[in-house]
Amino acid sequence: MIRSSILSPDYNVNFPYKSFPWRLEVNKDHHNVKGIALTVCHFECEEHLQKYIDRYKLKPKDYQVSNRYGNLLKSLQKKRRK
Repeated sequence: MIRSSILSPDYNVNFPYKSFPWRLEVNKDHHNVKGIALTVCHFECEEHLQKYIDRYKLKPKDYQVSNRYGNLLKSLQKKRRK
């Protein structure tokens, strides 16, 4: 039986939650802690997404960010002083 939410015209496979518009896909090479090939996370806001990226010290080549509405990620990383 197919769930009624899948039949809804607003349903999106990549963004199943309306309140979590940010999606982060971490490549298997970086986040292979549990043997998971691909880690997918959903975030409520851009700040939470940036906090996750900073916490795990992800580099741009290690992940892909997408937004339900097509917005781009603004880098909030602070530049380090020497």
